This record gives sequence, C-alpha cells and structure tokens, in this order.
Amino acid sequence: MSQPSANSFIKLVEKSGVADPDQLKAAFAAFKSQHADSDEPLDVDLLVEKLVEADLITQWQTKKFLKGKYKGFFLGKFKLLGHLGSGGMSSVYLARHKISNQLRAIKVLPRKKVADKSYLDRFYLEARVAASLNHPNVVRIYDICEQDGVHYMVMEYVKGEDLLELVKRTGPAKFADAARYIAQACEGLKHAHQRDLVHRDIKPANLLLTESEDVKILDLGLALVNQDDSASLTVLYNEKVMGTADYLSPEQAVDSHDVDFRSDLYSLGCTLYFLIVGHPPFPEGTLAQRIAKHQTQSPTPLAELRADIPQMLINICNTLMQKNAKDRLQSCDDVQTALEHFLEEGGIPDSVTLLKPKEKDDQTESVENEKSDQKPAASHKPSLDAVELDVDRSSKKASSRRQPSKSHRTLDVKSKWFLPAFVGSMILVLAVVLGIVIYLTQ
Repeated sequence: MSQPSANSFIKLVEKSGVADPDQLKAAFAAFKSQHADSDEPLDVDLLVEKLVEADLITQWQTKKFLKGKYKGFFLGKFKLLGHLGSGGMSSVYLARHKISNQLRAIKVLPRKKVADKSYLDRFYLEARVAASLNHPNVVRIYDICEQDGVHYMVMEYVKGEDLLELVKRTGPAKFADAARYIAQACEGLKHAHQRDLVHRDIKPANLLLTESEDVKILDLGLALVNQDDSASLTVLYNEKVMGTADYLSPEQAVDSHDVDFRSDLYSLGCTLYFLIVGHPPFPEGTLAQRIAKHQTQSPTPLAELRADIPQMLINICNTLMQKNAKDRLQSCDDVQTALEHFLEEGGIPDSVTLLKPKEKDDQTESVENEKSDQKPAASHKPSLDAVELDVDRSSKKASSRRQPSKSHRTLDVKSKWFLPAFVGSMILVLAVVLGIVIYLTQ
C-alpha cells in the first residue's frame, strides 16, 4: 500500500479519535505554515515526527495509520498507545485511561482463543488469583473486563525490562545482582505462598526489573490454588504438564497439580543459574529431552562456566535445584536468609544448612548411632555435598579430645616415678633392720 498524503494521514488520525481535535488541527496548521513556501508536497514522515514530538500520537499508532487503519485504538476506558509484548495466550498493550490519564498495561486475550474454554477460564483464573495479591514485588491486577467479545485485564504498568531480555542484552549478571534479584523475587513469591498460591511458571521472562532496580513477578496464569484443587485447571482439563520446560521442576513435569511451594523454589534455582551463566541449566535438546534432563541429570557445574563464582553462591543454586523437593531449601525465608548472608557476610548461618547428608544403609546407620552415646538425631535439613559449615568448630573439638588436660599430665608424671621410689624405700628399710639384727647378735 502506498504511503498516504499528509492530508489523508491527518484525516485518519481525526477518525481514530486518538488525538484531541483542536490540538491536532493547530499542530497541522503550524506544520503547513512552516512549509508553505515549498513547491514539494508536504512530507508525511516529517509530519509524523512533529505529531509524535507533540505527544499527539505514538510510533505504534503511526504504523497503523500509515497502513490506512484508524480503528481499534480504544478498549473500554483506555486508549491503546503501544504493544508491549505477547505471551503464549495473550498480548499486552500500553494504555492510558481516558479520564485519569494514568498509564496501565492491558492484557488482551485474542478473539480466536475465546472459543477455547480452557484458555478463557485460565485467563480469568489468572486475573482472580493475581487480583488477590497486593505486594511491591508482584505486578498488581486492577480489573478484568469484557467488551464486544474482547476479554482483557487491567494491570499495573511497570517501566522496565524482564530478566530474560536483560541478560540477552547485557550478558550474565554480576553475582551480587543475581543474588539481589532472586532475593526480591522471593519476597513476592512468599506473599503468594502465604496465600496458598503456587506460581508454577517462575522464569526470567516473568521477573520484571524496574528502573529503580526492583523485581516484580509477572504472569500468574499457571498459578495453582492449593486451598481448593477444583480451582486448578490442570485438574479440570487433565493437563498434566504445564510450565516452561527450561525451568520446570521434576515433580511438576510428572503432574502439574500435585506440587507445592518447593516447585517454585526449583524454578527459582534454575533462574539463578540462568542469571549467572546466561543460559538455562539444560539449553540443548527437544522439549521432551529437556524435561527429562531436569528429572535425571545434573547441569554443567557453574564453576566450569564462570571460574570466579563464589562457592557459597554455587551451593545456594545447587541446593535449590535438587531433584528431590526434600533436599531443597524449604521456603522463601530460607532462600532469602542464605542470599542475604551471601551478600552481607559472604557466608551462611548455622540455621541454614546447605549440606546434603551422604546416603547410608540401615545397618551402617544403626552402628553409628550406637557409637554416638545415644544422642538424639538431628532434624533433617536440605543440604549439598560440597561444603562443611562447621569444620573449624569440629576440628577444635577433635583437637581438645586429643590433648590431655594439665591434671592428667601431672598424674602421668607422678605415676612414672612411684614404683622406683617405693622399691628404693623398701630396700633402705630392710638394710636398716638387717643392721640392727647383726648388732644385737654380736
């Protein structure tokens, strides 16, 4: 399609209703007066530039106008300004409220998917679940609406960049930054977990970094409401595998509705891995192969991909990605505690154990229990093979057991000379007695 003339372009903008009529006329009149002496037709590109600078239209709207389109710029009380992105089941637009002028993000379900009850119900489930959350680290949902068959939700607009795009643009994150991002995500995730919500799709693309360096969790479309399994779409539609393969926990791959909060922590560990090295734990293979690797294989060690990585950060990441949920850190509080101590002190407190106990058979364990003077067994905590946290303390105790006390050393010295002294004194007594006997018999 050929480019419209300047007059045709202005008429399209007028028909669309996106610009104030009086301001549009004034801007166009000023533009024509500046180029009145020119014999050439008015330059449409230059006109567009002036209108965008005057904040009368946007670049996204301009592309529509240049294609001869002037409809579809309004949705309910909102004027659409631009396209922010598309996901698996929706598109997100930047919009401005017609009365308050506040910016909002509008998530729209495509018309072709409305006929699919699964998609439509999932869309409304996300809105209801997310609307129940109110936390600085979770993107707010303000409303859910339908107009002329178009279903959409009104969300908080956050100016920023998701962590997937950030790493693609700038490369792997600094270690401290990666730890801070995950710790902030834990804050929002903890808020959801406290309300019995399991996100089930934690990944870099669903963590938005704002201009003020705050992380906000996006997209609760796969959230599982643990309080009522009937609210789970995985049960309703018998969809067993839901989520993103590169960050999917082993148990979620088996059955998506039979998971708890620790599944989100596994995905959080995979996200930390991505931030550190720039790709997910298992970047190669088909969808099915990557899912299988999460269940059966360990990813390439972080130290092989970034030689300068602190051991403590490796331990935290590896602990989160344990195959068995029992071996992971068990809550967002645990993860935050570990990350905060990594950031502040470079260590982990005794209350957070990152050591995985070695597997023992029943016979060996019973023998060791007998040797431990019947001490009560410590409660199980998730851990890793790589590091002993109390080496110094243990070595001091062992050293104290090896070194005898001063009183013991004194006793040992006395006992060494006791027998010779005793024998000598007895010989001396016998000699005296013998001398007396001899003297008396003379």
